[in-house]
Amino acid sequence: MNKILRKIEMKTIKWNLKFNLLDIYLHDGDHVWGFSFCEVIKNYTTYSLLSFEFRLPNGAERKVFQITNWDLFYISTPFWKWFDDKSENVLWGGPKPTGIQGILYRIADKIFK
Repeated sequence: MNKILRKIEMKTIKWNLKFNLLDIYLHDGDHVWGFSFCEVIKNYTTYSLLSFEFRLPNGAERKVFQITNWDLFYISTPFWKWFDDKSENVLWGGPKPTGIQGILYRIADKIFK
């Protein structure tokens, strides 16, 4: 039995997967308020069906309302990765996004900055 368990451990040693059905944050350790529903964490990257997390102004560190995390239908993380790649291209003189990509780039710039 021990040998079988060791084989299972060696086959799954690189797996990193976590599932949370519902998390509610009420001023947790990071001073975050919000919720996440149907959250999957794969290789330390978070994907949620619906998520909204925010921080309230406290007068010392934050002067304004701050949205720290959002996700809708698991698109926030892939959208961020796409925006990050495009902004690297623009920064280093690569081709600038045009047409629909340009519009999406400007929307992402407003959302993520």
